[in-house]
Amino acid sequence: MKNIFYLILWAASNHFNAQQTNSSNSLLKNTSTDHKMESAKYNHLYQYGIAEAFIGGLYKGTLSLEDVKSKGDFGLGAPDMLDGELTVLDGQVYQTKATGQTVTPGDQFKTSLSFVTFFKPDHIFIIKNKVNHHSALQEISKNIQGKNSMFAIKITGKFTHVKTRAFPPVEKEPFPALTSISHQQKIFDYSDTEGTLVGFYLPEYLNGINIKGFHFHFISSDGKQGGHVLDFEAENLKAAVAVLKSFNLETSDNKDFQNFQFEQKNNESLERLEQRK
Repeated sequence: MKNIFYLILWAASNHFNAQQTNSSNSLLKNTSTDHKMESAKYNHLYQYGIAEAFIGGLYKGTLSLEDVKSKGDFGLGAPDMLDGELTVLDGQVYQTKATGQTVTPGDQFKTSLSFVTFFKPDHIFIIKNKVNHHSALQEISKNIQGKNSMFAIKITGKFTHVKTRAFPPVEKEPFPALTSISHQQKIFDYSDTEGTLVGFYLPEYLNGINIKGFHFHFISSDGKQGGHVLDFEAENLKAAVAVLKSFNLETSDNKDFQNFQFEQKNNESLERLEQRK
């Protein structure tokens, strides 16, 4: 009888240990899966539209802000029919109009060009010295590695001066190229304002598809000031940099985009290789 009792006790103990092991393994697997899913979500660049086509006059919005927000919580864009600039920060989209007013358009408002990411910084540093636009970008360049990599950059602090611009709306087709209406852009000067520069550094090989180099928009902490950044002055700025892991491009299937005439970009080496000359 005693042997049977010990046998039952031994079996119960083994069953309990097996359950504990399975539970621990399951927890480890779930933790690992959650970490991979979280990592997969952040710091991947999503772009809608082609910069060259937009600059060439494709200003009609064809993607809703609801869709933009599903792709990222940080980034830049152009409003439907070009009235101003779009800035995406912490999941909120701001439109700075040519009047100087900054509003938060609804989810069904459309964009013709946008690039966003779910932002999670890999590197944070302080720019202590007093800087302007040019010198600040020099400091940032020292802190990012690889001119052929992609970076999302957030700069926060109090600015003694910020100079921004916004383009006016367009109404009649055929729409003019952006360069031909540059004289109509509105310039805004803000003094002693707190806020955030939202932007990217993108490499040479994406130029035309996007815009090479640094590109920033500004949004003030109260959400009332913004626009495409032309210049600024500040000190003790906090810079947060995220290395973008991949690039996802989506374009419109509407006739305007499909019929747009892109500039030919010839690469003689590639052509000789393909034609085996």
